Formats: sequence, C-alpha cells, structure tokens
Amino acid sequence: MCGINGLYDFKEKIENTECWELVHQMNEKIIYRGPNHEGMYQHGGLTMGMRRLSVQDLSYGNQPIYNETKELAVVFNGEIYNFQELRKGLEEKGHKFSTNTDTEVIVHAYEAYGTGFLDKIDGMFAISLFDRRTGELLIARDRMGEKPLYYYADDKFFLWGSELKSLIGTGIPPKKISRRALNQYLQLTYIPAPLSIYENIYKVLPGHYMTVTKEGKVQETEYWSLRNITKNTGITYEDAQKELCRLLRKSIKERMVSDVPIGAFLSGGIDSGTVVGLMSELSEKPVETFTMGFREKEYDERNRARMVSGLNRTKHHEYILDFGQALEELDKMLGQMDEPFADSSLLPSYFVSKFAAENVKVILTGDAGDELFLGYSKYLIHYYSSLYHWFPKWIRTVFENIIWRLPDKSGLTRKIRKVLNSVGKDIFEQRLELMSLGFKGAERRRLLKAPYYDEGSMDFLAAKYGEALPGTEWSQTQYLDLNIVLEGDMLAKVDRASMLCSLETRTPLLSREIVEFAYSLPDEYKIQGKNLKRIMKDAFSDILPQGFSKQPKSGFAVPLDDWFRNQLRPEIENLLNEKTISDQGIFDINYIKQVLDEHFSGKVNRKSEIWALFVFQKWYMREF
Repeated sequence: MCGINGLYDFKEKIENTECWELVHQMNEKIIYRGPNHEGMYQHGGLTMGMRRLSVQDLSYGNQPIYNETKELAVVFNGEIYNFQELRKGLEEKGHKFSTNTDTEVIVHAYEAYGTGFLDKIDGMFAISLFDRRTGELLIARDRMGEKPLYYYADDKFFLWGSELKSLIGTGIPPKKISRRALNQYLQLTYIPAPLSIYENIYKVLPGHYMTVTKEGKVQETEYWSLRNITKNTGITYEDAQKELCRLLRKSIKERMVSDVPIGAFLSGGIDSGTVVGLMSELSEKPVETFTMGFREKEYDERNRARMVSGLNRTKHHEYILDFGQALEELDKMLGQMDEPFADSSLLPSYFVSKFAAENVKVILTGDAGDELFLGYSKYLIHYYSSLYHWFPKWIRTVFENIIWRLPDKSGLTRKIRKVLNSVGKDIFEQRLELMSLGFKGAERRRLLKAPYYDEGSMDFLAAKYGEALPGTEWSQTQYLDLNIVLEGDMLAKVDRASMLCSLETRTPLLSREIVEFAYSLPDEYKIQGKNLKRIMKDAFSDILPQGFSKQPKSGFAVPLDDWFRNQLRPEIENLLNEKTISDQGIFDINYIKQVLDEHFSGKVNRKSEIWALFVFQKWYMREF
C-alpha cells in the first residue's frame, strides 16, 4: 500500500532538479500513506514518485520497479490479488522477475498485453506506468474506485497523485472552487468522481485509464463497466448460495496473503461477521478483530460484535469513542481530507483504524455488502410507500399532522419522516431524496447565493440511473449505489481514514468475480419483501451466531445531533456567524440561521446539513 505522485512537463521548461524536488514535496505531503520508503523516477520531462507502506516482499519491494530492459517503469498504490497466477503465465512466456512483488507483475503484463493487462488483474489500485520508448504515460484506477487518483492537465503540465493536497501543493493548479462540485457536496455530503472541489482538478473514474503523450495529448478510456454484465436468470437460488460461498472464501484467502500482521474490522453487521467467520476458518491462529463502541447506547454495537468474536474465538479488541477524544483529533483528521467530506462515520472509521494500526498493518473489511446485495433500508421505500397508501386518506392526514408536530429527536421519527417525504414522488425522485443527506435541491437554492447555485449539478444521477441494464428499479438503484455512492462516499471514507493511520484495508467483497456475480443475480435473490440482503443471510447462516441476521443494526453512526446541541454548539455558531458568512459571500445567512434554529429547538433534526456546513467551513478556513 502506497501513495503515488507525478509531474509531466511537456515543454521541459523546468529544470530536472526542480521537477524532482516538486515531486518529492508531493510525496512528503502523503508520507503517512507510505512511511517506509520513498521511490523516485525521472526521464526527460517525466518525474514520478511514491511513498511505500511495506506489506509484501519487505526487503526487495521498493519502487519504482522495471521490466528487464528498464524501458518500462511503474509506481503503484494498492494490491493485485491474482498476481501469483499472472506471474506464472508471464514466466511461461519468458518474462524474468527480480522480486516477489505484485508490482512487478504490472510492468511485465503491460509488456505482454498492452493496456489489455487491466482486464487481467484483480485488485485495488492506482497505477502510474511510463514507457520510455514512446514517452507515453499510463495512469489507471481500479474497477470500483477503492484507491483514489486525481489529475490536473493544461498545455504545459500533467499532474497526478493519490491525494488532492499533493497537486495543490505544487502551486501549478489554480485554487478556485468548482461550483458544480460544491453543489454536489452540499446535497450528497461528498463529491463523486470525476469532480473535485477545485475547478480543473479531477478524479480518474473507476474502471478507467488515461494515456498522456509527450506532446501533451490526454485521453481517458473505460476498460470495465457494470453495464456489460448480463443478468444470470438461469441459476437456482441454492446454486447461487454455493457459488457465493466459494467466491468469498477464495477472495478472503487471496486477501489474507501478507508478510505483516493482519486482522479484521468487526462491526455489528452481517458482512464483517461473515468475513471474520471465513477468516477464522482459513487462519491457523485466532484472528485479530477490532470494534468501535460509543457510550451512547443508541449507537453502540459492541454486543453484536462480541457475539461474532465469541463464536469464532477471535483475539478481540474494543475501543470506546467519546466526544472528548473525537474533539482532540477532529481538526487533524478533517485537515487531511483535502476537500469537504461530510460522512460523519469518517470519525469512527479513523479511530478504529488508529486503534487497529497499533496491533496490525493490514485489515480486512466487510464493506460493499449493502451495495452488492441490497442491504440499505432505502431499498424498502417502495414497500413502505405502498403500505402507507393502503390506509384511508383521512387516517394518513391525521398521522402526518402528528408526526410533523413531534420533536425530531428519535431514530423512529426520522425514518417515518423520510418515508413521508418520499411517498408522493416517482421512483427516481424517491431514490434521490434518500441519497441526499445534505441540502436538497430547493434547500440548496435557498442556502447558496446566486453565483454559486448550480441548477443542473445533480443531473448526472438521473443519467447514471437510466444507464443501468433494463430491470427492476432495485437494479437501477443498485447501479447508482455501486457507481456513485460506493466510490464517492464509502470507499473514500475507508481509504482516507485508514491511510491517515498507515493501515492497509482490503475489501474481499469487491473482488471482480464477486462484484460481477452479485450484480448478475436476480433481484429476488437479494431482496424479498422486507428481507434485505437475503442471499448473504442464507448463504452464511452457519457461520453467524443464531438469530444474528434478525437483530436490528444501527450502522456506523455518530451522535452528532447531541454533540451539536451541546459540546460542539459554540464552535458551530462561531464558524457560521454572520460576519464570516458575509465575508465569504457563498451562503445566505438567514437560511443558515433557520437551519440552526430548527435543530437546536428540536423541531427538525438537521445534523447532516449542519455537519456538511461545519466540515466545509473547516476546509474553507484552512484553504483560503
């Protein structure tokens, strides 16, 4: 696991020593991603570098790594899980290897197959490969977007790197807020690829690679997409369960290969519980498991995690997070995020990563199960909407009047209000409502001053929703989740939180085979009535505690609503005071006052919207 950076000076106007120093400085800004070694490479106007976190082939795995003639050089962030199989095939073709790393497989696979090598590798990665013969640079991002990769291009330079701060730190890209990205952030609470918070700096899309010639021609190409996966209507439910068990065992076995200590995150969910159960079957010694808890019982799932740990006899570690600890690290954590990111579960993700890093270097997670097997409660909105409309209109009217008058302080009240907000809308609008954890369209119009409001900023979601293969609305929503939510939110959160702690995380459920298999399954194998994630529950019921899947799960949530009304209230009021907001010229202070008043009074729970503003203000004060 590493971080990569690079600079291509097309005109070769900058001295080589200065280019070298710039890329070195880019590396220094992400040293936590790779504290063990720095690697650099330079040829002509091309300079690339990396920071290495040593996980495999500890003695000989430093980068860059070359082919036999040193005409190809690569720096790489991630893991190629099928590298041993690929290496065997390449050796049969006559390729000679000098290390035991997965990185070296990349240069030889490129030599053998060209850009087609990307179709052959299975892993998480951001790749930077230079061909000295042609002067062409290739950068590539993995299929699902587990590893981040940013770039900036103009007529003089091409910059790329694992984190935005490295690019901005060179002083080459202008620091101007992207209006479209700002609108997406305020509504979704994150910024999905290809945008970043800055104009003209972008993220490489998952499943894409880019080629850059020495003349400065930049081209982006898609090498993989869920659109090309057909539905498997012929497989029986029983056979599908068996195949899922086989694939996940295989994926976990591949991801347990490591030359350093390895463990697992264990929440109260089915996915992490299944991963831990299978790891325990495959491991010769007790698996190290790590759980985050809260003093607030509504958010604490340690008891569920203990059930799984006890069943599998893991070496279990628990960490309790309270506000005082969170506050001590909050500015440091947000300060490393580069762009606004307001998924509050970043906090527990960071702290459990920091805790785990004291004991292991590699962690397996249960991430992506909800996206792959329809585990989110939002997939039930049509079910609840239909049920609600079954009642006579006069009963619904009385009920709505009561719900909207109640204080918005309980989880049940919030869930009911979500349903009420969605029942009268078409299916896509319902989905957009539930995806939008921040300020919805009409709210954004009130929040943002005219120059910053972008009416069409969310149109890409409708386009992506319609891009899915014909099927049920579940399939379309899943397509949206796998392409947008997973990359922009869930995977970004885990990558940033873990890498800040120099901890490598691996996601067995995101093997190529599992992703393609899960997406191809009939929807009724994944959801049936109110039964979410049906096939995961049935396929792995024998390795989970009895009755475990029927118990409610709260998710990796944080008690922000209470913190905002109490400990964090003074800082919020300071960050959102009238003078500060007026000087910025971005937001309408009267609407902000209304949002704060609704939350502090308990009338409407506005924790997500306030957190989005809080995080943005922290970022803005630091960057401008």
